[in-house]
Amino acid sequence: MTLLLENLSKSYASQNEAALQDINLKVDQGKILGIIGKSGAGKSTLLRCLNGLEKPDSGRILFKGNDLNLMESAKLRAIRSQMGVVSQSFNLLSRRTVYENVALPLEFMNVSEAEIEKKVLKIIEIVGLKDKRDSYPSQLSGGQRQRVAIARALVADVDLLLCDEFTSALDPQTTLEILKLLQEINRSLNISIVLVTHDISVIKEICDDVCVLDKGRIVEEGAVSVVFSNPQHPATQSLLSGLFVTTLPDFIQSDLRAVPSENCDVILKLSFSGGSALHPIISLVIHKFEIPVNIIAGSVDHIGIIAIGNLIISFKHDALKTEEILKFLSEYKINVESLGYINWP
Repeated sequence: MTLLLENLSKSYASQNEAALQDINLKVDQGKILGIIGKSGAGKSTLLRCLNGLEKPDSGRILFKGNDLNLMESAKLRAIRSQMGVVSQSFNLLSRRTVYENVALPLEFMNVSEAEIEKKVLKIIEIVGLKDKRDSYPSQLSGGQRQRVAIARALVADVDLLLCDEFTSALDPQTTLEILKLLQEINRSLNISIVLVTHDISVIKEICDDVCVLDKGRIVEEGAVSVVFSNPQHPATQSLLSGLFVTTLPDFIQSDLRAVPSENCDVILKLSFSGGSALHPIISLVIHKFEIPVNIIAGSVDHIGIIAIGNLIISFKHDALKTEEILKFLSEYKINVESLGYINWP
């Protein structure tokens, strides 16, 4: 285990509510954890506590078994050197080349010039900037500058990479490229990564686990595929409102009824993830129950190799047969919500 937080709390005199309240969290070696929440949820405060810029009021931060709150300044600086930090502003020195910017942490650590050269050349090749070693930040694109910042954060052979809204200043295509780079670094170097973001698509793209913060508390956490496929807390549901969205068209919604009538259709919303998404469930229903099924709306996305999505379907309502279909769908671990009944024109 790389990082463990126990009962962490932090307050500021200027705020009525605690910035962090009773945070318990762990990051296993080689895992990517995403911390997400709306503005003011406590994300940045949590990250500052992790890298030692803020001292919590109570609780423990264990990094590789060391309690950061109990360390003297000199030992804390040594431990913090094993954490790399990447932010949205890059924080590059304009008068230093790519090579010189990346070398900066090693210079502070009094590493020999020969060792600096070895480490810097290796890491700038990993981040795809071998041909830019003598370029200055002003000569680089935003994505390239972020690659320099990542290289600088990694060059000291860190065990943990902390990323704070690191894609906020990048366009969507560049963001995707940077995320793929981090994923490759995580896999090849087995570095644990904690990233703070307000962007749900960043979590979806590369994270193994997710922690949802709301008003300084963890309200939901777990594997991304589990949390996203069945969000329990309103804060999570709100963050996911723009993802995996499937709604009824207004002209159908206005004609829905809560109780069935003669010759009506029942409208169901099917939600699925993981293994349940691999089955041709609509075809199975059609063939098993010998009824036509109308697909009204739907969306499917992927978290890694796991499919998540939903479909809204309708078919001719018959109380007995509808009950049998609902039971059949549950056997395939499909979550079903009855939206109502309608008589088509």
